[in-house]
Amino acid sequence: MADDAAAIGSLDFDAQALKAKYRAERDKRVRADGNNQYVNMAGEFAHYIEDPYVERVERAPISDHTDVIVIGGGFGGLLAGAKLRDAGVTDIRLIEKGGDFGGTWYWNRYPGAACDIESYIYLPLLEETGYMPVEKYSRAPEILEHSRRIARQYGL
Repeated sequence: MADDAAAIGSLDFDAQALKAKYRAERDKRVRADGNNQYVNMAGEFAHYIEDPYVERVERAPISDHTDVIVIGGGFGGLLAGAKLRDAGVTDIRLIEKGGDFGGTWYWNRYPGAACDIESYIYLPLLEETGYMPVEKYSRAPEILEHSRRIARQYGL
């Protein structure tokens, strides 16, 4: 704890009390069965691991060097990649489990899926891409396409 205080420095609140408060909240939610609470994706559930939107392609693993790896092709990963490009980083690789960019919007393609936050606030890099959302609350296909637009523009 002394190391925490040295690292934190002078604050106008009790950092240790705040840490204890959040630890107590966390402890309310941690289950005793830990990882055993999750369903094993085997047998009748194995098909949930497969990506239904792309055909599986077998290939050799990639074994090379890159300067920056970003995990995830959702908006967080896309923003990280875009900002790195803006900063002059050229050797970036995004690693994504899905077959395309979009994160949540790649996977959630059910009828009527839409964002419940105004598009102009939710969608990143609108000015940079020159895109104006069609509706105040964008639907999933438009959001997915915007993620692809960001990836194309920034060469991700």
